[in-house]
Amino acid sequence: MTSADTVGQRFAEVCSAQPDSVALQIGERRWSYRELADELSARNAELDRTEPDTARPVAVVVDGSPTTVPAMLAVLMSPRPLIPIDAASPVSRIAGIVAEVGALLHPDSAVTDQAVPDHAVAGDRTATTLHPSPRRAPLDGCAILAFTSGSTGTPKAVRQGHDLWLHQARDLSGQLGITSGTVVAQALPPGFGGGLDIIVTSLLNGAHLVLADPRLDGTAELVATLSACAPESLQLTPALLRALMATPGCAAALASVQVVATCGEAIDAADVARLRSLAPTATFVNRSGSSETGNLAFNVFPPHRPLPAGTLPAGKVASGKQIRILGDDGATVPPGTTGIIEVTSPYLAQGYLVGGEIIDFPVTATVDGHGARRHLVGDAGHLLGDQLHLTGRVDDTVKIRGYRVDVGEVAAAARALPDVGDAAVVVREIAGRPALVAYVSPPPGTRPPAIAAVRQGLSQSLPSWMVPAHTVLLAELPRTERGKIDRMALPDPAVRADHAPPATTTERLLAPIWSDLLAVTDIGRDDDFVALGGDSLTVLTLLDRVDDAFGVRLPVSVPVVASTLRGLAREIDSASPTTAAAEVIMLPGSPSTHDTGSTTTVFAFAGAGESALAFAPLARRLPGVRMIGLHAHGLESRGLPDWTIRRAARRCVRHIRAAAPHGPYRFVGHSLGGVIAMEAANILVADGERVEHIVCLDTIVTGPLQRRTELELDSTVDGMDEGHRDCRDRDVRDHGEADRQGLPATPDTPTGTAVWRTRLTLMTAGWWPRPTEEQWSLFHELGRRSALLHRLRPWHGPVTVVLAEDNPDPIHWWDALAPGHVGIHRVTGDHNGIIRAPHVDRVAGIVADAVTGARV
Repeated sequence: MTSADTVGQRFAEVCSAQPDSVALQIGERRWSYRELADELSARNAELDRTEPDTARPVAVVVDGSPTTVPAMLAVLMSPRPLIPIDAASPVSRIAGIVAEVGALLHPDSAVTDQAVPDHAVAGDRTATTLHPSPRRAPLDGCAILAFTSGSTGTPKAVRQGHDLWLHQARDLSGQLGITSGTVVAQALPPGFGGGLDIIVTSLLNGAHLVLADPRLDGTAELVATLSACAPESLQLTPALLRALMATPGCAAALASVQVVATCGEAIDAADVARLRSLAPTATFVNRSGSSETGNLAFNVFPPHRPLPAGTLPAGKVASGKQIRILGDDGATVPPGTTGIIEVTSPYLAQGYLVGGEIIDFPVTATVDGHGARRHLVGDAGHLLGDQLHLTGRVDDTVKIRGYRVDVGEVAAAARALPDVGDAAVVVREIAGRPALVAYVSPPPGTRPPAIAAVRQGLSQSLPSWMVPAHTVLLAELPRTERGKIDRMALPDPAVRADHAPPATTTERLLAPIWSDLLAVTDIGRDDDFVALGGDSLTVLTLLDRVDDAFGVRLPVSVPVVASTLRGLAREIDSASPTTAAAEVIMLPGSPSTHDTGSTTTVFAFAGAGESALAFAPLARRLPGVRMIGLHAHGLESRGLPDWTIRRAARRCVRHIRAAAPHGPYRFVGHSLGGVIAMEAANILVADGERVEHIVCLDTIVTGPLQRRTELELDSTVDGMDEGHRDCRDRDVRDHGEADRQGLPATPDTPTGTAVWRTRLTLMTAGWWPRPTEEQWSLFHELGRRSALLHRLRPWHGPVTVVLAEDNPDPIHWWDALAPGHVGIHRVTGDHNGIIRAPHVDRVAGIVADAVTGARV
């Protein structure tokens, strides 16, 4: 490519060859190669005036802005060693890095000098006098000091020479097709290795580089950027690729892309298959490397190359690199055997800088006629032919029950499950023994999976010793400023009760049923069905199994209210109900509620066709709150349904006053339950009582409730967006005939015999026993029909509104619905998902703040 000895010399060659070509684009700001060279030269001239010592490293805190990126590039193209630091780094880390090597902090860094008060800032002419730098080791030939924490969590400087970067720019140019004029979109942090790789490669090969930062702007803005710049190459992380593919408009934004490459962590073949469905002509490249080795391997998948199952191998070893796989004794192992990876190359980093001391990588025999260094990578792997397979960090391999387990394989199995978007598996010491803990999150904007379903899926795809002992559901996995999974931030799993074996005959017969449904071994009598991952569907299956095994048909509420093995066995033995009334449920509270006593009573109104048991996850996360759930009359036992919302509200008021004759009252309502709660509040206030607060959880007005409202909602056809018009028009079409007859008809049965069949079904709701799911579906339809006939009345007291991310209502409607509302919150999760793990954690904080005044 060039005879240049430094990155700066090669950049000068490119600027001379194509001065008017676009070099860099950040937002609306563009630089030609001539303009960029002039700006970098001016910045370096200013540095030379303030600090003549060009051997002193310069740290630049980079945030991807038009100010900090050129500042970083200016240092890189100069003789000075560059220390790139991502702006998301804590100030303490920035200060530690600057102090470690006595660096200058560039004045255009994305951090003020006050943030690092004890260290010199370039541009302060008194800085070197006031803050003399510590003794510095010579950094001959060092282009970049890349600080990486590795597995210790302590920053450590990797000395990367110009030879590494020049070779890497050549290698990446060939593998990724980045050449003169190529439009390259990069959505990687510019201050870290993976992002800096593409910046240097693009500018040293004459490409047009477009920088985007989805961490600040989100994936929707990334889609807009890609659509505007029409890139041929796209560089990002696997996690960001998954998020991008779930963003509307992604397929059109990828239309011009010829190469998509990811780095930073493993990627599954399922993700590449999804990419192919959106960009069928694009080539996918999986690239692997590290700060010490530079490029390590590439796996190139043209559109028609078959995809393997599971995690993609790292691929073919990068040019100029030789790899050996070593056993514990340091000897080379046979092909296909997993061991420690050793890399030998002339193009490795020079070594480390630790505590001011130079640590060189050992020099060994030549490779391709050049003197080569040797480095033991902290990853385990094996070679099959010319394909390198990475199997995770060396310290990620553990023995479980005598078997060697690689956590990367377990994580890949978790990511392959339906409804799982991302997963991580770690080893934790639990009860004195190593145990696997899986952390899973749903794809963005989707309903989270049930923990029991995740366990079941893993138990079907993995041997028993590889199935995690604990599974934790998170809204999203925590990530470091580099975009990698932050393992230190993963929460500890909930500790199961000390194992007490089943003691009674019923407990011993019940325990295997739990094990089968929840995929959990060694069920103890104090284990909790909900805590182990049981959800509403698992409850239904459990009740069927109990009916088969014991001949007892229990109410749906029992496994949640009497949630331990011992408690459920006791209910089976007594076959007695556990609720005050069929439609009133005393929901199980958080452990601290039981320990300290209840201080606040909250009445929770279920939505149409929903059991009040749906509030159980919320109730368990509200310390000091006693939650009483209310749902439709006749849902669980025989009774005449409430045909109107006002009738439902009056019935709820009777139950409320039976439990608490006088206020102040606090309500939580989910979906249609929010409307019933406000109607009940109006009734209570008319009777002279005080309702202190109402929390409406994703109450949706668009649709049935909107049709008869007399409130000013700005809901004319011209003012509605397309989705609202479709919803309104569908309701009018489906229910116009029913309005004329005085009873709503279902959309698929508008006239004739079918109408009378529907009427009969609805009229007998609550009287004839039906399967639970059919019963809930029927009551959902009843609730929807009551909403069609209801005229909304505003509630003027304090209201906190929580909206799911898919709620279609304009936020300003709540100014008319609840003129006294005190806050509107958007939360992740769909309509039902917001009151289930993992999204319910955020909702619980909002509810606690509203009903108890606690800080969120």
